[in-house]
Amino acid sequence: MKIQSIIILIFAFIFTACSVKPLEPIKFDVIEKHISFTQDIKPILDNRCVSCHSCYNSPCQLKLSSFEGLQRGASKSDIYANRISADSPTRLFIDAVNEKQWREKGFFSMLDSLESSNESIMMQYLFQKDINPQIIGDYSPETDELTCVKDKKELASFFKDNPHKGMPYGFPALKKDEYNLLMTWLKQGAIDDTIKNTKTTFEQNEIRKFEDFLNNQEIKHKISARYIYEHLFLAHITFDDNSGNFFELIRSKTPTGYEPQIIATRFPYDEVKEPFYYRFRKIESTIVHKTHMIYKLNDDKLKRYHELFINTPWDQKPFLPSYEVGISANPLKTFEQIPSKSRYQFLLDDVHYIIMTFIRGPVCKGQIALNVIQDHFWVMFMDPNYDLSLQDKYFLHDNIPNLSIPNEYGEDPSLFKTFKVLDNYELSKKYHTNKARLYNNYYPDGLSINSIWKGNKKEENDSILTIYRHFDSASVHKGAFGDIPKTMWVIDYPLLERIYYSLVAGFDVFGNTAHQLLVRTHMDRLRIEGESNFLEYLPRSSRVKYFDSWYEGWLAQYLSVYIPTNNKVNIKYSSTEYKKEFVNKFFEYANIKKDPINFIENDYKANKIKDVYNDEKEIEESLKTLTLPNSSEIIKNFTDSKSNLAYIRIQMNSGENLIYTLVINRWHKNVALLFNEESRLDATKDRINFIKGFIGSYPNVFVNVKQDDLNEFFNLLQNYKDTPEDNKKVEKFAVNRANPNFWEIFDWFDKEFKKQDPLNYGLFDLNRYISRARN
Repeated sequence: MKIQSIIILIFAFIFTACSVKPLEPIKFDVIEKHISFTQDIKPILDNRCVSCHSCYNSPCQLKLSSFEGLQRGASKSDIYANRISADSPTRLFIDAVNEKQWREKGFFSMLDSLESSNESIMMQYLFQKDINPQIIGDYSPETDELTCVKDKKELASFFKDNPHKGMPYGFPALKKDEYNLLMTWLKQGAIDDTIKNTKTTFEQNEIRKFEDFLNNQEIKHKISARYIYEHLFLAHITFDDNSGNFFELIRSKTPTGYEPQIIATRFPYDEVKEPFYYRFRKIESTIVHKTHMIYKLNDDKLKRYHELFINTPWDQKPFLPSYEVGISANPLKTFEQIPSKSRYQFLLDDVHYIIMTFIRGPVCKGQIALNVIQDHFWVMFMDPNYDLSLQDKYFLHDNIPNLSIPNEYGEDPSLFKTFKVLDNYELSKKYHTNKARLYNNYYPDGLSINSIWKGNKKEENDSILTIYRHFDSASVHKGAFGDIPKTMWVIDYPLLERIYYSLVAGFDVFGNTAHQLLVRTHMDRLRIEGESNFLEYLPRSSRVKYFDSWYEGWLAQYLSVYIPTNNKVNIKYSSTEYKKEFVNKFFEYANIKKDPINFIENDYKANKIKDVYNDEKEIEESLKTLTLPNSSEIIKNFTDSKSNLAYIRIQMNSGENLIYTLVINRWHKNVALLFNEESRLDATKDRINFIKGFIGSYPNVFVNVKQDDLNEFFNLLQNYKDTPEDNKKVEKFAVNRANPNFWEIFDWFDKEFKKQDPLNYGLFDLNRYISRARN
């Protein structure tokens, strides 16, 4: 009998331990009024949810930037997972058009009532936060192991282990009126009242002009339209800067005058066998900054398209190019019949947009994808009148076989093809050898500073672009920000086109791991090509030394194939600081302004931190000093949390606010390897940059400083040590994710960004906010 009693107790203990507490009945105060999704609910979702749920990196693929995303629901499938075979794409507004189709693709509802309940998963997540508002531990939505619950059982189990992980995830709860409003709307059946496809009369007229141009059936128009579409398929197109409307260019089943119906293809250069029309479809989702890439269309642009593509004589008789993937993935083959100078000028006309697609496209997510570039570098472009791929009518054609890109193997390459491509440097070497010989023949005295493009207009400042890497994201900016970087690139037409088709048009985020590995390693070669182009402007004797300083370590130098040329350079140098001299000469030639805060001249002397700061000039004098290398541990402490981007608000006594972005540029011994990046960092050479205004899309921390506290704040940046005393001081300025006023502070920065730059404004992403919650 005793044995039976013991067995019963053991089983009772096991079942008690394994039992999951049932979900509590939801409680909220019903709002007695008609609730509008657009007027009442969407503002709450935008301000409190979209900052994490808006793109490919949305937890559980739950996108809350539109009603359609909310209706689609969530998925357990990880877009960025390693996989042997390519996955089926699940792009909102593209790969399915109604709720039934999304359910067939494995998405489950956040809005439907759970079994034996009148409450949905979304309601339960909001309620859980309401009753357990505490924020404990670390929160990193992109890297946390999320359950992505799909039913009542999974939800109860998740809350048993994680009672403090309701929504908003890792941030303060909604205010009571927001909570009650949202819960009432969900309980009433989550009705959508969005009015779709609204546009101004002016926009309608402009759209018709461009659709007429792109759908013109004359052969030069058809070929040119395809080229334009393949470069604009990610663009947020504006016809009227003041309307707030943005459009995307799609291939549609329906012609002008009918509702656009997108034809879903994996790549923009995939063949569509049925008749299709180029159409402009209004973007209905909330605009988020990380995907907001503006391209302006107007009458001047239409005139420019005619000038570049239609009115310019073509050397070949036009013919419709192939859609075979081995050809269509490489634009140098596909569009060879379009004059190469027209193609390059098309790209240069909006080169900031083109480079931005490399940076904000889906390829640039995650540390392994981003560690192919330095934390800070400048990009320049070869002038079309000097670029021999445009001037010599045979060179580009003869070298197309040497300019293949791995995307020609599609989204699902085999391991055999992958290793074959990874091991093949011979074609690349052949191209560089041919190119060096050609440039030596045309320019026996070497390239002069005049061969670098001066930009479209002086006020545009696009002759040089700055790239900042923010750990696992990046940003691109017009002008030369920061001090002289370790490396610089010069991009010519073949390089610019291949980078675009490799990283943007031909990159498939749903592709297999082999596809993504090929793109990543190919980018190594393209990076070295851009750096090699820059080295051609330095004396021959210095080139290898510079290159080796960028690729420290025997393995990095073994993997980084640099083919130095013996070509001369037609620039006179008066010192051995060749890179610095080149920068000063180019800045003078292209009328480029030096960064007033971060550019350090040879004779610069550091300023002491003042006791009192009276104006912006004095503040920026101290910011300049803080960009110098120093022994403060603030950099290492910040980057150890996988962070390097802070938005700083300085509240002046006058009521004015000054906004700066703090960027930490980490020093890499090399960027030639995919893994173990930490072993190749040198924190003693890291530098801080302060940029006026906002840069980047993923703030890691918000900082508030009052004018009277600037002495304390600047001393903290310059002398910080990882001690309890200094960490307490940090908490005075840095806004922790558990701060009860977090949302009010977020709203202030959001509104300030919109006020400063309404056209480029988009919601910031909070997925990478510093993870540790401090209560």
